[in-house]
Amino acid sequence: MFLKTLHNIKVYIKISVLISALFLILAGCSNDDTNYITVKGKVIREANGEGVPNQKLTLRMKKINGTGYWSYTTEIDSKEVITDSNGNFNVAMNSDSNISVSVSKQNDDDYTGIELTNFNPANDIVLKVNKFMKFKIFVNNTSPFDANDYIYISFFSGNNQSVRTKIENFGIANIFYPQDDLPGGGSFEGHDETAWRGVNVNSIVYYNVPENATDTKIFWTKRKNGIETNGFTSDIPYQIDQINEYHFDY
Repeated sequence: MFLKTLHNIKVYIKISVLISALFLILAGCSNDDTNYITVKGKVIREANGEGVPNQKLTLRMKKINGTGYWSYTTEIDSKEVITDSNGNFNVAMNSDSNISVSVSKQNDDDYTGIELTNFNPANDIVLKVNKFMKFKIFVNNTSPFDANDYIYISFFSGNNQSVRTKIENFGIANIFYPQDDLPGGGSFEGHDETAWRGVNVNSIVYYNVPENATDTKIFWTKRKNGIETNGFTSDIPYQIDQINEYHFDY
């Protein structure tokens, strides 16, 4: 009788442990369901509304604490996703009360970047991007005069910012400004300028220009034979799906 009673106690303890573990698992699942929200949306090409695949996005979920002047935000989750073949994305993120989600996409070699903040993360988020047009600008000094010859160019695309992606020099190098330390601390980073001083200028400058650009011109400032001039070229013809070449000879 004693052994039978001991056996029943052991069985009871095992059943109790199993029930407790099952209860904890169910409770954990319930908490996950209430503490997560699915954030979804789409990246589209603004020109035609088509979904844009394979776009890397960074999502940040933030909680708004306090109100008015004393309010502040804390990040409660962040995720990275890639859009599918139709430009769609969705991801489960931590949720809470008083939240917002920001979705950002950086410029890549094909499409512009964008960042949006949605104060109702349950609503779909639509990010509109523009495809980049490619320009290859040849800069060449013809019949050079002397070492005081100077040329500076930049791409003018109206209110839509172009992106310089590369400079190739087959003659003298373009002007480079090294890092400049400020007296009170900090510094200006070193940077290349699309400018050349001297007679042997034979270079190529590459630009990415958003397809919604209102202009496709080159602005220039030059000095040759002691005469300084500046101005704009006419709009450069282009095809959206090819590299568009233009020769700037001065």
